[in-house]
Amino acid sequence: MKLGMLATGAAYGTTMLPSSPQQCCTALLKEAGLSDLVVTKNQSLYNERIDSYWSVSAALHPDCMVLPKTPDDVSKVMKVITKNQCKFGIRGGGHGNFKLSNSVEEGITIDFGFMNGTSGRAGTVGVGGFVTGGGNSFYSASHGMACDTVAGWQLVLANGEIVNANAEENADLWQAMKGGSGNLGLITRIDMYPIEFVDRSNPSIWGGNLLYKPESGPAVIDALIDFTANVPKDENSSSIVYWAYLPALAGGTILNAAIENTKGVVKPPAFDSFYAIPDIQGDTTVTEKLSKVTKDLGSGQPPHFRNVWFTSSFKPNAELLNYVVEKYDELNQALEALMPSAESELNTLCMFQPITKSIAEKGVKNGGNVMGLDKYTEDGDGIMFLLTWAAKGEASEEAAFPLLKAYMDDIETKAKEMNAWWAWKFINYAHLTQDPLATVGDEALAKLRAASKKYDPQGVFQKLRSSGVKIPF
Repeated sequence: MKLGMLATGAAYGTTMLPSSPQQCCTALLKEAGLSDLVVTKNQSLYNERIDSYWSVSAALHPDCMVLPKTPDDVSKVMKVITKNQCKFGIRGGGHGNFKLSNSVEEGITIDFGFMNGTSGRAGTVGVGGFVTGGGNSFYSASHGMACDTVAGWQLVLANGEIVNANAEENADLWQAMKGGSGNLGLITRIDMYPIEFVDRSNPSIWGGNLLYKPESGPAVIDALIDFTANVPKDENSSSIVYWAYLPALAGGTILNAAIENTKGVVKPPAFDSFYAIPDIQGDTTVTEKLSKVTKDLGSGQPPHFRNVWFTSSFKPNAELLNYVVEKYDELNQALEALMPSAESELNTLCMFQPITKSIAEKGVKNGGNVMGLDKYTEDGDGIMFLLTWAAKGEASEEAAFPLLKAYMDDIETKAKEMNAWWAWKFINYAHLTQDPLATVGDEALAKLRAASKKYDPQGVFQKLRSSGVKIPF
């Protein structure tokens, strides 16, 4: 694609004053001929789409929504947005958890609900944000993050041009889209390299949960660290360790280790440390179809709650991880006092999962990405941490946020004191205030900035897009 084609963004009036949200919605209806794809607040489909958001915190009410069905529809939408300087947001599967993650309050939400797609590791997760944010999966150690298996993107640029990006055509854009989130264009198609099952006629993996008493936490953390160190010996096995505060369902906190083997090997040696822990309370592992496993994992993320997520990353330090869990228990007590779970349906999650050198190496091998993990893993593996909060009621969210933020500040301060902190923040888990793209490192950030200036010279996705994370300039 010639650079001269990209400069046509100026033809769409990027220097004119922004139109009002109402004018923008009218332009979609009239100028672009998209009347059958635009819905407004007085229509039933509008309310249906609002109700379909996974997180109530993210379910904002834009002036209108447009639900494209084809790349040409998306092109028309972007031309209207650029010409009229319209504020907009992007919704893929609708699994973003925070306000402004995938919608806007004033302007247009581009809702891709009518464009078909598969889902992420948890069945509730949509494909678009999952892949462009990186996409951690059962296959990360063996094949890299989901973005590393992208053979090519088809996307619509800010000027409405439909382009392909792959290793041969617009290779810099192809790479920058891998972990760059929604900063460079609107994705209309993703071609991904297939990952074959051992038996094509029976697309199954082995996996499930090992259930422990919370007091087994230190032993489970030791098992996770042992597993992380030995990932190169078995890149087909994966593990997530999590504490879940579920007072309504479990009467308190539960401790699980989710373990999987994508080759269908039952109880592989990679999990010996987990099985060696005394007094395992339950074992749900089975050989099952991948679709069933992802559905079960997604069942732990029920919709229609208010949600706040925060993430961090650490070196595999048992003392630090035990401190994180200790402070997590204290956090739950403080939250319970503020918003009793009997009324708010409060539940939280404290999760650890390995981020290994093997994952980063696959990314480099498959053409590179802008996640920055190749730099972070130069000195060893990491442990990615996720804190989630969910409850009912806007007042609960407002009360919880300062406590959650203080908790994150405390554990990161502790990690720095122990020389066990990584600055890296995973986009798919990060809160907007964590500015995750600022943590990918100078080299990856330079690639993102260069791609933005080349393919979006007017900065439409930085200035007019109100949803999602932005590239720090």
